[in-house]
Amino acid sequence: MLSFAELWVTIVLYIFFILGIGGFINHQRSKNPGASLFASKLPWFQAVMTYIASLMSVWVFFAGPAGYYKGGFTYWISEMIWLPVFALSAHFITNRIWALSRKRQYITPADSFCDRFQGPGSKVLRGLVGLVMLISAFPYITSVIAAIAHGGIRVSDGSISYASISLTLGISMVLFTAIGGFKSVALTDTIQGVLFFCVLWLISLVVVFYMYDGSYFKAFKEVYNTDDGVFFSYPGPNKWESYGYRFGYPFALIIGYSVMLPHIFVRACYASRDLKAQRKLTTWTPVVRFLVWGACFVIGLVCFGALPGLDGKSAEYVIPYLIEGAVFPNNPIFAHVLMILFFCGACGVGISTADSYLLSAASIVADDFIIGIFGVKLTHKTRTLVGRITIFVIGLAGVIMAINPPGLIVDLIMFSIGITMPLWPVLVMGIWWKKATTPAAVAAIIAGMIGIWIQYMVLKNGGTYYGALGMLFSFIAMIFVSLITYKPGQENKKYHADMVAGLNELYIVDPAAK
Repeated sequence: MLSFAELWVTIVLYIFFILGIGGFINHQRSKNPGASLFASKLPWFQAVMTYIASLMSVWVFFAGPAGYYKGGFTYWISEMIWLPVFALSAHFITNRIWALSRKRQYITPADSFCDRFQGPGSKVLRGLVGLVMLISAFPYITSVIAAIAHGGIRVSDGSISYASISLTLGISMVLFTAIGGFKSVALTDTIQGVLFFCVLWLISLVVVFYMYDGSYFKAFKEVYNTDDGVFFSYPGPNKWESYGYRFGYPFALIIGYSVMLPHIFVRACYASRDLKAQRKLTTWTPVVRFLVWGACFVIGLVCFGALPGLDGKSAEYVIPYLIEGAVFPNNPIFAHVLMILFFCGACGVGISTADSYLLSAASIVADDFIIGIFGVKLTHKTRTLVGRITIFVIGLAGVIMAINPPGLIVDLIMFSIGITMPLWPVLVMGIWWKKATTPAAVAAIIAGMIGIWIQYMVLKNGGTYYGALGMLFSFIAMIFVSLITYKPGQENKKYHADMVAGLNELYIVDPAAK
């Protein structure tokens, strides 16, 4: 639909937007020589939106509506499990780590692990956590670039090459991240988060208006009457959701996706500026997430009624199909505007995830490996330089992988999620079990990685259960090794005392009542 010129003008303007913000933030940072490239404390709205934008990735415009199109209403219900569990995770995990981070200024995910598990073996633990997080970065970055490039080909009817979009946007993303750092990423996340939220709902409203006279009730009713209500039945229209997948997918969503991915971990546990920001993050994140999911569900539902029979690959482009089929015949100019907004939204939500991953990777290399493990003392300037070099190396590697991505976009994303899941038992038991030991934490991660290898390479069911077996192995190793290595008096009492003190302050809504 979009011409070669229209798409390239859109891409160039988008690049000017992100590089402009990166340059502005870098100029501001130059006035404060001590400002970090890797971290910043955020007010509540930025904290919420950078978490949402980093969490959503290209799922919002591609795999999300496609999943609802293929899986139907029951698939949407399986994802809604995330909402109540997020509240539990916030109370029992992320808020507790934030309460500690507020005092101890954690930067990388490994900082919180090693603060709990100190002494001999903590360097090994830091290396293992950092390595797992780095491994998870490559497929995620690749998937984002690949999705945006495929989207560009689709909206331009093939008038632009896949490689040109991948290289142009990928290299621009790397430059933006290296120049602006965490603060510019958080700011663009906030702007782009608002953008893609509005674009999603605008598209859903428009297609319902043109196809169902603006009535959501009519849309639901007509789809319900299609094929004897198969969209609202189990196992859904395409019957591709096995019982195993219905366990594995929500499980991965709750554990890996919402907590353990490195850029998500940093935002959920470290980034909030103050008590108010962390409270708002806990309160508003599930609300915004529900509304984003709701728009994706409506789009998938409308497309199911309008365009039945799309295969897996085609289903990832339900939004362009709807714009072309429902909007273009009635209002061609508006259809072009919507298609541009769709592509900008996909760029925004995708790059907001990839650049966050790059920053996490850079801080892991600088702080966990060079400083934490090898003991090299870096000046602030050198540390920033190392971070920028890491961003370039990992970012360009992701761009190169994106030229010929291995497998479907959703498979790449879910592998990144699955491989981080064995870290979760170490985190949780460190918080809640005072007798958990450092050797157990190391053994648990190693056992978990063995479980991941068995899941994907031996059993060949990683696409159903993701990191579940790795998590199970990790839990067993954590308990068993802790029981045989624990010695009385080894408890990290200061860690737990500071956590309780921080929580007591966090949950006092009225400071005057303290």
